[in-house]
Amino acid sequence: MRLVDRAEYLGYTPATESRRLITNGLPKELPETLGGRHRFTPLSLYVGDHLAATAFARLDGVGSFWLDVWLLSPKRGGRWTLRTGSTVAADPADENVLRPRPGSAALSGHAHTGESARYNASPVPWLRRPYRWVRYGIVRLSAEVGMVRLGGHDVMVPEHGLQALAWRAGRADVAVELLGHRGEHLSALPLR
Repeated sequence: MRLVDRAEYLGYTPATESRRLITNGLPKELPETLGGRHRFTPLSLYVGDHLAATAFARLDGVGSFWLDVWLLSPKRGGRWTLRTGSTVAADPADENVLRPRPGSAALSGHAHTGESARYNASPVPWLRRPYRWVRYGIVRLSAEVGMVRLGGHDVMVPEHGLQALAWRAGRADVAVELLGHRGEHLSALPLR
């Protein structure tokens, strides 16, 4: 992932759309594909302790698909502030990012982790030590995964299976518990 420098070229305002997503949750229906009047769409949302991650899919002017992940934290009064964000090009074989997710056999397991980015939180008072670094990224989950559990927070996985996550990177790896549609434990996914 690379740091997004100029949000004005994205076709949407990340801070506004991320706050709308945190307040209202994911829309019940997403467009079947991007194009025409749907140039971007929210993909997923994770809200944890003093951290939130939002993910959006967008189509640029030349027809390339991009995945944007944004890291937010609350200020006093509860208003969420955009801290940083990253973008990554969608896999060319995966141009329809909104299609239903494949099974675990196609993914060679229950999850496929993409790249993650990190943010130095040491000058920010909202995060206590020893958590100097905050990491965030997007994970593709198989059709068998109905929910993920990270830091005591359960998050329902959207139909397309792309889930944004944010975690405090400590000395040990953080593990995400992957749960089935009935809440049964499927596996654990280490996050670095």
